[in-house]
Amino acid sequence: MVNQEDPRVLRTRQFIRAAFRDLLRRKGFDAITIKDIAQKATINRATFYAHFEDKYALLDEVTELAFDAMIPEQVAQAQAFTEDICDRLILATHRYIVDFYRNCRMDSHSMATLVDEKIKKMLQQTIARIFLKGDLPHGADKHRIQIMAAMTGSAIYGAAHFWLNVEEKDRTDVLVDLVRPYVMNGLGPYRHGDG
Repeated sequence: MVNQEDPRVLRTRQFIRAAFRDLLRRKGFDAITIKDIAQKATINRATFYAHFEDKYALLDEVTELAFDAMIPEQVAQAQAFTEDICDRLILATHRYIVDFYRNCRMDSHSMATLVDEKIKKMLQQTIARIFLKGDLPHGADKHRIQIMAAMTGSAIYGAAHFWLNVEEKDRTDVLVDLVRPYVMNGLGPYRHGDG
């Protein structure tokens, strides 16, 4: 097992991720082999496998790191799910989806499905963390919070993804104005921690 804190390990993983992202732009996920990634990263296949189980594990990490980087600090530190936090999440999710589809050849249905599921899960986790930081309404348990976070994340992700194909796709202000009331009204007492 490799030491994940070792600077050489971190640098090698960075080379692997950069090679993979470059190949995604040019080749498409299904056509990429471990040999391709290793050659592009100037490592051998054994080194790749010391860091990642397969290209799916690499895709998972690349997706997670890119999404985390796009979440604004205000959202990461939020103590309550306010309208401002909702707006920031809508915009960050939309920006991530646009960047992803612009930078990757999306000729792989399996890749799109994996990335979509990963982003929905991360969005749900981000929202659940915000809900759990606030004062929970009477009778709200962790299970209910997770359900509310799943519904909220699905609404945000679904709208942001759908927005890729509408005529006004550059008008993210319209997207926010459509989605925010739907999400905030649906949350009721969960949004500000009101009891």
